[in-house]
Amino acid sequence: MLTVIVLWLLAVAWLVANGMFAEKPSPQYRRRRSLLAWMFLGGCAGALGGLAGPAFSLPGAIFGAVAAGFVARSLVPLRKPDPGVETTTT
Repeated sequence: MLTVIVLWLLAVAWLVANGMFAEKPSPQYRRRRSLLAWMFLGGCAGALGGLAGPAFSLPGAIFGAVAAGFVARSLVPLRKPDPGVETTTT
């Protein structure tokens, strides 16, 4: 049950990031949305892998999400704003 809660929290975080990207399509929000999508998929894969052993589904989901987040950070490019372009962060 805790595994489902962890995966739901990742999915809700992705929905929030997706809504923020829809409001302001900036690279920062696009990167956050991509990272959360990778983390959700990694959490699902880790949970499925954890089902092979008894009671390892939750640690597998957490480990999969963290590992996918680290991998995605290196794959998703970080775009910095062009010089002279004003950015707002709220």
